[in-house]
Amino acid sequence: MTAPVTPKDTLTFRALEVAKAAPAGSLKRRAAGCAAVVLATTSTVAAARRALADHRLDDGVRDAALALIDDLTRTEGEPR
Repeated sequence: MTAPVTPKDTLTFRALEVAKAAPAGSLKRRAAGCAAVVLATTSTVAAARRALADHRLDDGVRDAALALIDDLTRTEGEPR
């Protein structure tokens, strides 16, 4: 039996879709990739945000990844 898809899983998949659709090497693609990784490897959206804050990233990439997570949570209705 497979585990049910959680809202956080949905956010991860949406971030991956954004990354795939963005031009190669673009800020949007790098930020969406970072967002997808932290969403996939943390237990909550809040933990994903903390992970982004803790990792050494270019400020522009970090800010764009956080903004994308905010946009996705608004769209998907995930609690902050």
